[in-house]
Formats: sequence, C-alpha cells, structure tokens
Amino acid sequence: MKEYTTEFLRNIALVSHGGAGKTMLAEAFLHATGATTRLGKVEDGTTASDYDDEEHRRKISIYSSVIPIEHRDHKINIIDAPGYTDFVGEIISALSVADGAVILVDAVSGIEVGTELAWRYADEFNLPRFFVINKMDRDNANFEETYDAIEAFVKAHGKRAIKVHLPIGEKAGFKGVVDIIGMKSYLGDGKTTADIPADLKEAAEAAHFALVEAAAEGEDELMEKYLENGSLTDAEMVRGLEDVVYAGSFVPVFCAAGGHEVGAIALLNDIIDLMPSPLQSTSARVAKGKDGDEHLKPSDTSPLSAYVWKTTADPFVGKMTYFRVFSGSVQADGHIWNQTRGADERVSGLHFQRGKEAIPTKVVHAGDIAVVSKLTVTVTGDSFCDKGTPAHN
Repeated sequence: MKEYTTEFLRNIALVSHGGAGKTMLAEAFLHATGATTRLGKVEDGTTASDYDDEEHRRKISIYSSVIPIEHRDHKINIIDAPGYTDFVGEIISALSVADGAVILVDAVSGIEVGTELAWRYADEFNLPRFFVINKMDRDNANFEETYDAIEAFVKAHGKRAIKVHLPIGEKAGFKGVVDIIGMKSYLGDGKTTADIPADLKEAAEAAHFALVEAAAEGEDELMEKYLENGSLTDAEMVRGLEDVVYAGSFVPVFCAAGGHEVGAIALLNDIIDLMPSPLQSTSARVAKGKDGDEHLKPSDTSPLSAYVWKTTADPFVGKMTYFRVFSGSVQADGHIWNQTRGADERVSGLHFQRGKEAIPTKVVHAGDIAVVSKLTVTVTGDSFCDKGTPAHN
C-alpha cells in the first residue's frame, strides 16, 4: 500500500439497519478497485469484513472492521459497522473515528429502525452523511418510492435530500447509474462510462438543475455566478456541494447494488469529492500547552492526539489495538504515551488492517486509522498524546 498523507484520506463509517448490504458494498469496493481478485459473499463466509468464526456462523456482521480502499490516489478507510441493534456499541465506536457516514437503505424495505438509529448517532457526532439506496437489483426494488421516503425522513430532521445518482434500470435490469454532477453513465461497477440513456435525459437534467441550485447555496460567489449565467462548471458544483454537505444542510442520495458491484466506482468518486478529509473534519482536539489550551490541527507537525476505539485479541498476534490519529503522527518501533493510564507503551507491529489482512507501515499520518499489536496496559477508550501536552476533545 502507498503512503497517504492527511489530505488524501477519507474516514467513512458504513451504517444501516441490519441486512441493508454494507458488507457486500465494502466487498464491491475492494474488488472494483483491484484490491481483491474475486468478489466474496456473506453466505459463503468469504468477505473481507466478516472474518470472525461467529460472523461466519451467523452470516451477519458482529464487529466493526476497517477496509482501506485505494482509489484515485486517495485512501478511503471504510469502517463496516454491524447493523443489528444488539451491537450498537460497535456502531458508536465506528462513528466516533469517522469524518462522514454513509447510511445504506434497502431499496425494498426503505427506512427502518436501524436507519433511524444510524442517523441519530451520526447526528451526535455531527457528521456529514450520504444515503445510498442499495440492493437496487432486488425484486420489487423501487428507487423513486425509497427516495421519497428518504426525502421525507431527512426533511423531518431539518435537512434536504438531493439526488446525485439515478438508476439505469431496476430489479434484475439494474445495470448502472447516471452521475448527475458529471452528467454521464457508469455501467456495471463503474469502470465503463457512457452517455445518459435517452429515456433518462429529462430526469437527469431536472436533477442536475436541482444540484446546481444546491451548490450555489454553498458560497455567495457561486450564487452570484449562478444568477448571472444560470449554470456552474462541474468543479464549481463540487466546490459548492462540499460546502452544503460538510455543513449538513444537504444529504446527497445515491444508488447501488453491492452484491453485483453496480455503482461501486461512481460512489467512491463521490466519497472522495464530497466527503471531508481529516483537514475539513469537525472532530478537532485541544491540548493543554504551556500557554494554555490550543486547538490541534490535523497535521503531522502538531502534538500527538490519538484515540483507541477498538481492541481485539488475535489467536496468533495477541492483543490488537485500533486507534485513530487526530493530530501528530505515530512511528513504528517508537514509544507512545497513554495519557489515560499514565503509562509509556512501545509501538511494535504497527500496521493497517484490511479485514484479517495486516499491512505493515512505518508511519501513521494525522487523520489515519491504524493498529498496533501487543500493547501492555492500553484498552478501548484510552488516549495517546505527547507526554508534555495532554489532549482532550
């Protein structure tokens, strides 16, 4: 894996009601970007996310897992969280280290109890979010009905939904998506592009007009240009949409079929373009310095602030500690100060986890999520910092 600095990182929690297809969407991301040679299946126990024996037995996700995706010279840390409310602690811990949330909705079932729960916790962490209407290949899948339900749900929470994808076909005929920003079609997993089908041109143009209006609300300068010219360039649209999505006033809506990879690349493109990097994240940390409190920038040169959000025990490696670096950086084979325990820990076995695969690294940059093995006293909920500058939220 290449080395990625802060501006090229995205930390995204996949959350939903149980059974909406998060694990298969993460699997589609892996396969579509060439990280795996075949598409795993939940029922076969061959997905990268669900690798625990109990997950294989139950055929559901029980634990949050990190799936780093490399795409367009960015690294997207997809955190696949369980959907069933029995494991709500895993959902909360995943969202606590994310900079954005992607909420999946089944194209047949629509808004469910778990959808509302995911939304509520995303609200608590003040995260920008997407809705993805998934499983568009199911019998009885209905994009417009599901979108209407999402629109009403979002409106009830004081925000506005906006279409960024339109489906090309539905049910067994779902074969791609129209991306409204670039006004082109992505067929299959998204590696093949094409013109917009004739029967969708009118709907695409209406959706494009609505997107331009939403983007124009992001900045006064864009609004002036829109009022003068009646349009914006693609780059200006993305800039304006970033503003309104980061602020949480608009919630973009997409569509996909994770089990068949349809829409995977198009969705990854929009995660990179419309979700914040750690540089734009709202999850700032504060350190107590010599001259009082100082806000820590998500930079390698800032004092260290890192949070332990998950610990597991591996039968071969031993204790594994998952952490997110909010500021500063962590070096392999160095030492780290556990502020919570008042203890020095040696950093050995520093790596990125992709399901059960460990990818060694020498450095973890600000904003990234990584794992260190065999720490002595550290547990979930602890914080790391520079010994002289204790950090807090």
